Amino acid sequence: MSAPDSKFDGAAWAADARPLDLTKVRTGLNTHRVGATIHYFSEIGSTNTYARARAARGAAEGEVIVAETQTAGRGRLGRRWESPPCANLYFSVILRPALAPAEAAQLTLMAAVALADAVAGFVPCAPAIKWPNDILIEGKKLAGILSEAACTAERLEYVVLGVGININYPRHLMPEELRGRATSLLEEAGCPIERESLFRRLIQHLDRCYGDLEQSGFEPMARRWQSRFALRGRRVRVDSSDPVLIGRALGVDRDGALLIEADDATVHRVIAGDVIPVEK
Repeated sequence: MSAPDSKFDGAAWAADARPLDLTKVRTGLNTHRVGATIHYFSEIGSTNTYARARAARGAAEGEVIVAETQTAGRGRLGRRWESPPCANLYFSVILRPALAPAEAAQLTLMAAVALADAVAGFVPCAPAIKWPNDILIEGKKLAGILSEAACTAERLEYVVLGVGININYPRHLMPEELRGRATSLLEEAGCPIERESLFRRLIQHLDRCYGDLEQSGFEPMARRWQSRFALRGRRVRVDSSDPVLIGRALGVDRDGALLIEADDATVHRVIAGDVIPVEK
């Protein structure tokens, strides 16, 4: 990482942004499964959509699809993911885990741990995780994960993990509605980040964490996830439930569901929805 430049011009840098150099990404890349094959696109509708099509046709585990920009990038709950070209990272990974369908959420939590660990060395403040899939820096969203699976009744056929991470994205160039709740590594570090170096580190951490999950099971990974859980012990509101659920966030169970202790001391499992901190 270079030293911060007080004269950094975000708009000028964005105009002069360069495509990823995959040769630099592959140099020093040492993984067991993830990243042996990387498919690169200057523009694509959605890396997840393309990865799912490849996975359905039998693509090998660990294939990575990366694009400079997405015309139909999406996050959880059908939200659009802003994808300015040559500034951030948008990529998907195909996995074929030996897990039951009910355990698929473990992979989303594993990926969140890998992302938080990977970016920790680039920012002065420790990254936190917002259940289930957002990476936050001091409460602002830095990255997100979209997990999509295909399965039979007995097993997962494949899981596609889609990752979007804001890297060299100046806040003043973000859509106005995002500026108060999103951030980038550029904003947090105070200087541009070499995308190739970060991409290589992300691939390596995903590969390592995936192997840890496979070899040691979910409990050790859940402990790592909970050590970065931004809302642990805090009072939260879950907007997807009817009636709205309010209570204290405890952590996750082995299926990746969020556990909320309501005011009457009953514990509820939350498998989807927005979790928002509330004042006492």
